[in-house]
Amino acid sequence: MKPMAMAPTLDKSLTLPFELWFEDFAPDYPTIRVSNEFASATIALHGAQVIDYIPKGHEPVIFTSKEAVFREGKAIRGGVPVCWPWFGAHPEDASQPAHGFARNRFWQLTSTRSSDTGTELTLTLDTESIDALPSKVALTLTISVGAELTLELTTTNLGQNAIEIGGALHTYLTVGDIAQASIQGLESHEYLDTVASMRETQNSEITFAAETDAIYLNATQPVTLHDPVLKRSIQVAKKGSRTTVVWNPWIDKATALSDLLDDEYHEFVCIEAANALDDTHSIGQDESHTLATTITATSYA
Repeated sequence: MKPMAMAPTLDKSLTLPFELWFEDFAPDYPTIRVSNEFASATIALHGAQVIDYIPKGHEPVIFTSKEAVFREGKAIRGGVPVCWPWFGAHPEDASQPAHGFARNRFWQLTSTRSSDTGTELTLTLDTESIDALPSKVALTLTISVGAELTLELTTTNLGQNAIEIGGALHTYLTVGDIAQASIQGLESHEYLDTVASMRETQNSEITFAAETDAIYLNATQPVTLHDPVLKRSIQVAKKGSRTTVVWNPWIDKATALSDLLDDEYHEFVCIEAANALDDTHSIGQDESHTLATTITATSYA
């Protein structure tokens, strides 16, 4: 078995007094903690993954399972996994990891900044050791923690060969009860129902009574998650994406997942800014593509 690599060293000069500091979430598993006048958040260096986000005056907006495993090479169940450079299974090689490499490796924190609207931090992934990439690539994730949570994933092709990039910002959103939640904004859109392997058209708001795994096509607009139990709505906006994924495992699949409590499917839904199916991007030399999402919670009056 390949020995576990050491986690990157966090540069203490990047801390911000009373606003951004470092904590070990588990042995050899560093995290970045942010707390400002607008919100608090935790970002794992492993996967550059936001694992909680709590705006002031709200219940947690980002869901992470109580059974999530925090170790190198294991994707965290919950948060905002960074799926890159493909979404789902590799299009040609089944031996490659699902959803790519980015969520299963340690990233490096490279910059932090405080502003009037919150806290911004940028992480980079060392892609030199990824043999599956046909070209030299720079990958950065900029996270802004304020009244809104914004993530911007930028791929820059530094080599001569064009590369094809897919992926997703696989956001797990907390709900009071999935059976009472609904999503608006995808009406009239065609979608691929991957559970039933059928193409359908969404004729009304999305509600949940069974396993849901749907890829909505030509979907660029914001969508809104309504949560009558927690008395709030959550808007999910995005850019650099023409596909939106909605996922909840429901009972049977939740039971089969070892890193999710059997009844935790009640507590979240994933709304993902994605580059899935035909929504991939060919990036030439010195070109970039940015996939971004912004999460905004609003309490009901």
